[in-house]
Amino acid sequence: MIHFLARSTKHLRPLFVNRQAGVGAFDIDSSPEREWNIRINEDVKRKQVTLVGSILPDPNSLFEILTAFRVLRENKSLNPFLVVPYLAYARQDHIAKPGEAAIGIMIAETLRNLNPSSLFVLDVHSRSVIDALGPNAVELSALPLFARTLLDDEPVDVIVAPDQGATGRAKRLAELVGAEVAVIEKIHPKPNVTQAKSISRDISGKHVVIVDDLIDTGGTIIEAVRLVSKRGASSIRVAATHGLFSNDAREKLAALPIRRLYVTNSIAQERHPNITVLDITPMLLSL
Repeated sequence: MIHFLARSTKHLRPLFVNRQAGVGAFDIDSSPEREWNIRINEDVKRKQVTLVGSILPDPNSLFEILTAFRVLRENKSLNPFLVVPYLAYARQDHIAKPGEAAIGIMIAETLRNLNPSSLFVLDVHSRSVIDALGPNAVELSALPLFARTLLDDEPVDVIVAPDQGATGRAKRLAELVGAEVAVIEKIHPKPNVTQAKSISRDISGKHVVIVDDLIDTGGTIIEAVRLVSKRGASSIRVAATHGLFSNDAREKLAALPIRRLYVTNSIAQERHPNITVLDITPMLLSL
């Protein structure tokens, strides 16, 4: 198997190499007209290959995946796989306001139309987007990785879902670590403002873990941490697969009573003393 990594996943390349995985390369340059040209540097004819690339908010990341996949296929690679560690725009899975569009569904359908031999994605935010990827798509989960890490640390009493949408994820992690589940109810006191109002279980004196699929601005997690701290949690940890950390999210989270915050390297991460980054490379190489 030869793994080709897009620029959106180039931070994983040393980890692939260290694990003695076959890693290919391709060059990207542009013509005087600034059109992209992608060229692979080795013969892939009748060889099994995998393209690993995340779709980031920058639309160039999507175009790179489309063109790189086309290059691998037209150079007669054998049934190319596609692995997407992070799929942006999954929150745009419906028309929120008149005149908008479900961009996340469009991107999922675009990936589906590539018709890869196998399509793997990691902890996608929306069930509708996963469905739009087609019946051959497989959603991977970072929950077993979080579970192993949590169990090597201190005890886990309660897994907390920061909102109703994270309930299924919290239940699955609770099963893996043998913990109870609590769900936070949110209210919207005014447009574009969300507050954590109540929690479904007594967590006083408990070691709690708040779990979600991603942290962007940090608003949801911040509200959850404040509530469980107010309700007397003995310790608070946070686990989220994708760490976007927009704006000053890292600094806001660092100011809270979070004992440890876990994310994966599905997205390149800056070093931060309060954030532990877990490696998804073994999972990807096992596919």
